[in-house]
Amino acid sequence: MLPNRMTGNWITLPTDTLRIYFDLCIIKYFLNIISPNNDMKAKIDALLSAYPSIDTSAMGFPRGWESEPLWQ
Repeated sequence: MLPNRMTGNWITLPTDTLRIYFDLCIIKYFLNIISPNNDMKAKIDALLSAYPSIDTSAMGFPRGWESEPLWQ
C-alpha cells in the first residue's frame, strides 16, 4: 500500500507492483531519504551491463525508467 502523499521523488510511469522493479523503487525512495547522494542507480546500471541477458521488462522495468524523477 502506497501512502497518499510522497515527500520525495517517486515514479511516474505505470508499474506492476508485483515485480522486482517496484520493490527496488521502494528501496531507492527510502535510501534517497537516508543518504541523498547514494549510488544505487550506478550499481544497478553496472549489474545490468555485466549481465546483458537479463530481461529487465520481465522484472517490471518500464521503458525509460532511468529518466524517472526517483532515479535522477
